[in-house]
Amino acid sequence: MNTINVNSDLKGVLERISGMCFKVESMLSLCMDGFMKHKIKLIDEAKKVSQAIHNEENELISLLSNKAAKSDMDKELIKSMMAVVGHIEMATNGLDVILQNVRIKVGEGVLFSDKGVNEISHLFKETLNVLKTAGDAILTKNEILKKYVTDKYVRLAQTVEAYSEEHENRLIKGICQPKSSSVYLNIVDSLVKVVWHVKQAINRFFGSR
Repeated sequence: MNTINVNSDLKGVLERISGMCFKVESMLSLCMDGFMKHKIKLIDEAKKVSQAIHNEENELISLLSNKAAKSDMDKELIKSMMAVVGHIEMATNGLDVILQNVRIKVGEGVLFSDKGVNEISHLFKETLNVLKTAGDAILTKNEILKKYVTDKYVRLAQTVEAYSEEHENRLIKGICQPKSSSVYLNIVDSLVKVVWHVKQAINRFFGSR
């Protein structure tokens, strides 16, 4: 197994980056519960976690910039770590879009078909799994976990493509209403983007040697 050498001065930063993944996981978990239980309060809690992640991103970028100024630091590794932080924040931006749409669904009583609910529930759970694995992968530098995240993105993208086609059929048949369609597609599309950014973060990190 290949490993990434991180000196002691950067280990604390690495732990915080891994923690960002777990915060994103927590944010998505609250969002999923808000979606399934129709509770705006859970969406509000998820939004607070989102703000904490964005604050962490600002702090980490500033911290890494300061460390990069030191002559004994691995500049390429720091650049990669900055890119990882950036991708995790972009994943959080994707979740912010999901929160907005779940808020619309709950607040306006937008109805989904049972199949639509099951599809989004499945994607939520799969994305949660990816986020947990990504956090572990960053801490352990485990190539197997990295491959899992990469492979999972490919499978999820295929699943979403199939779901989107089935959704179009429901829309044509009148099973799904236009308002519901917009919310459904925004959530599904954003979940794929979340996983893509997590995959990019992991690939960038493991590309540092």
